[in-house]
Amino acid sequence: MVVEEEEEVLDKNAERERLLYGIDRQFISEGMRLILLLPGTALIFLFCSWAYMDDSPAWWANNIQQTSGLDFSKALTFVTLAIILGFTLGLLVHRERSRYTRLVFKEEVKLAADNHRPITSMHGFPTIERLMSRTMSSHSTALYMAITSLIISIGIVLLESNSSLAQKGLLASSSLITMAMGQHLSTRSSKFHMVERDGLLSAYDSPLHPTTLDMVFTELMGTHMDPLLRSRFEDFLVEFDGYLRDGIDYEFAREKFLMTMHRRYKGSIGKETTHLELSEIMSDEGVQAVTSHPIFTEELWNSLIEKSNGTCRAFFRLIDRLEQDLSVGKTPDMEDLLFDVDLENVVTDRANLFCYFHNLSDKPKQVILRVQSPDFRPHDISLRYNLLPGEKNWWPTSAVPIASEGDDDQIGRMAGLLRDGTVSWQTLLPESTGEASVAIRLEETSGDLLVGRQISVRVRSEFRSWLRNTGAISCLFLGGIGLATAIVLQVLSVLAVA
Repeated sequence: MVVEEEEEVLDKNAERERLLYGIDRQFISEGMRLILLLPGTALIFLFCSWAYMDDSPAWWANNIQQTSGLDFSKALTFVTLAIILGFTLGLLVHRERSRYTRLVFKEEVKLAADNHRPITSMHGFPTIERLMSRTMSSHSTALYMAITSLIISIGIVLLESNSSLAQKGLLASSSLITMAMGQHLSTRSSKFHMVERDGLLSAYDSPLHPTTLDMVFTELMGTHMDPLLRSRFEDFLVEFDGYLRDGIDYEFAREKFLMTMHRRYKGSIGKETTHLELSEIMSDEGVQAVTSHPIFTEELWNSLIEKSNGTCRAFFRLIDRLEQDLSVGKTPDMEDLLFDVDLENVVTDRANLFCYFHNLSDKPKQVILRVQSPDFRPHDISLRYNLLPGEKNWWPTSAVPIASEGDDDQIGRMAGLLRDGTVSWQTLLPESTGEASVAIRLEETSGDLLVGRQISVRVRSEFRSWLRNTGAISCLFLGGIGLATAIVLQVLSVLAVA
């Protein structure tokens, strides 16, 4: 009974969020972007009102002011008042949408706990919770600033246009609007909602990731999922394993499924080929259940792959090279070891280094990976890997088709290579911008060099994030100076009168 009541409350709040999100997305924060257009317009009208406080233009004074009784500055203030009112209402809708998003998230977490799927203890949950709290605080602060600016603007309308107090009020009002814009800009890099299943993906950034990927695609996708989606992913994998055909290894099946969805995302295979590949590892009922899953739809898989691709371009480039070598049957550079490495060409906040190892022999093999760079932290990494022989020789001696019956196609062989191979994922932190280099050495345990690579990259700041952060800081700084100046001038005026 309690669970049913919680689900009813969740549905009501989700419906309210969906309504507010539609308005917010079309008009306020996206679409028309009124939340930026309105304050910018208000500032223009406020400065014009300030400029014409002493004298109105001749065309206004001779034609309109005589009949309306309003000077040009006062008329502009009335228009500004209406714009600030619209800006305040926009901030209110935006804040309410975020509040309902937070409520829906908390209710989803509580409902999951009631169903014995605790999320609060999952990796990354405190991060997303702090993000929501911090964003809500910024939204509330921006709203309070806009309300204060609206109240001051109402007071300006009641004063004489050329009065000293009205001038200080215009300065204070424009400063508060500028600061409200800065508060809003500071939240634009972490947009989130609960209307769609991938609504938290753009805001979530995993603080940690595995350094050695056992089930490569499964762990890579799971790392980029927010805690709520990751708990559903675990339920999906349990359901997925229940549909596997007899004798199919679950690790191989999961990797082949995700590899198939990756190829589907790239457009390399169509819907019929997708069903053919999945039917080789799953029952017909399972293929139908997975392809028409209510949560993990094709659109959600595309969002996950796109998010992973944007963060880990080096991994997907490495996978693409392996697929190209498979397609032409290229002979490996080393007879008993398959090795490849990749790193992003352009690095912003961190560099993701991916290395792939696969033992092609029938005996265990130990290798040492060394990563050295004076431009990244850590400067020196040394890792020893024990490479077991694969269950079968997945590397072909001739060209391999993209898809065919059985596992002798690119999808099946890549799934086997990823399952039996080893993928290393190292995060390197840049120390400065500009040109940088990373040296990779693969050695025998005796110290003999097997492979040596030198990778050059360019480290730079992400332009949009830099522009957004610079704009937010500038708005808060300029607005703070203007508001402090208005307060100081008013205090001095009061003291002078006293």
